[in-house]
This record gives sequence, C-alpha cells and structure tokens, in this order.
Amino acid sequence: MIENLIVASPSGTRVSFYRTSVGADIDLLLELGGPRGTWAIEIKKSLTPKTDRGLHVALDDLKPDKALVVYAGTERYPKAEGGRGD
Repeated sequence: MIENLIVASPSGTRVSFYRTSVGADIDLLLELGGPRGTWAIEIKKSLTPKTDRGLHVALDDLKPDKALVVYAGTERYPKAEGGRGD
C-alpha cells in the first residue's frame, strides 16, 4: 500500500514516516509542496479501522494539511472529534 501511494505521488514529493519514543506515529507523510501541503496517511488492515492515541498525538505534533486513514473496506468513517483532515 505504501509503495503504491508513493508511486502515485506527484514528482518531487518528499516521503517519510513519523515515530516518537513515546509511541506517536504516522505510517506515511507526503510533503507535496505548494497549496497541497503535507498529507498524513495511516494504513490499517482491519475492515473496521480504529485510530489510537498515538496517531492523534502525531497529528497534533505535525499539524498536516490533510489526514487520511486508508483501509480495505468501503465505508467512510468520520474523523474523531477534534481531529484534523478528511
């Protein structure tokens, strides 16, 4: 999944991940530049994805322009109260 997202990213996109020693993490950060800014992408295997505290802490740390959870299901899940992104 991560490789596919990287390949689909526009040329010049900076790619990284984010992890801290206290457990905050984001699976994929895409720094797209310009008005698109930075996207934080979390990847889940479950058909009913749940975000954990570590993701929310990481989003508060980084304040990306867009935050997405990618998973194998078809339903859209709203972001948590106070969350960032789509």
